[in-house]
Amino acid sequence: MKMFFLGLLLALSLAACETVETAGRKNQMDFDLKAYGHEVRWGQIEALPSYLRPDMIESQPAVAASPGNIRVTGYEVLVSPHQIGEDKNRVAQTVRINYIFRDRQVVRSLIDKQTWEWNADEKKWYRSNPIPVFR
Repeated sequence: MKMFFLGLLLALSLAACETVETAGRKNQMDFDLKAYGHEVRWGQIEALPSYLRPDMIESQPAVAASPGNIRVTGYEVLVSPHQIGEDKNRVAQTVRINYIFRDRQVVRSLIDKQTWEWNADEKKWYRSNPIPVFR
């Protein structure tokens, strides 16, 4: 009987650790995706590559020819972050970004289908697909 309770206690402890780890990963996802959205929304276009997986930064094309010429007027989450398949370390979200070119007052809109991967060592989410180009 004593072994049964010890086994039960061990199982509950492991389940609690999994729950705490999952909650921490979700909280960090919320933080990282909101920070990325904030950078876009407030025109910090040149900072976006820092959210990419480190191995992708060099291959990322320039997000805009002249980032200072872009004024973002809207950042709307169309599809909330959701897990991709069975992998708890990958999520996707879709957003619409509305922006104008300051010099031409041309209004543009793009749909940004984002995928994000969890880096357990750094406890950080990285974007794992290219950042769209503002044209």
